[in-house]
Amino acid sequence: MTTLLGAHAEVDDHLEALRIRGHDVVVVTAGVDKATTLDAFARALDLPTWFGRNWDALVDALRDYDGPEGRSARLGRPVELVVDHAKTLRDGDSHTWSTLLDVLEEVEHERDDLTVTVVAR
Repeated sequence: MTTLLGAHAEVDDHLEALRIRGHDVVVVTAGVDKATTLDAFARALDLPTWFGRNWDALVDALRDYDGPEGRSARLGRPVELVVDHAKTLRDGDSHTWSTLLDVLEEVEHERDDLTVTVVAR
């Protein structure tokens, strides 16, 4: 289940608790629309050049994502994917917001080692 957070203190406490429990925390700053959001994922996750900047490509990339520098899978550590500053996307492009949540929940449901937090601030 995707965690939705808003308040700054709530977010900081949540991320610190994850780090203490041994999660690799990866932060993606949401864009304002589909194109900028997919670009943000490509940069933050250092996705391969084949990443097609569409929803299917994001699903594929997240299914294969092994954490920062591939170390999470190698070390057996779970990944916490944090989509931060998502309020602008949520308020300005509801279709992209809804699709992004669907994509994240789909991948999170398929993987035992990846959880998602969305921060709408």
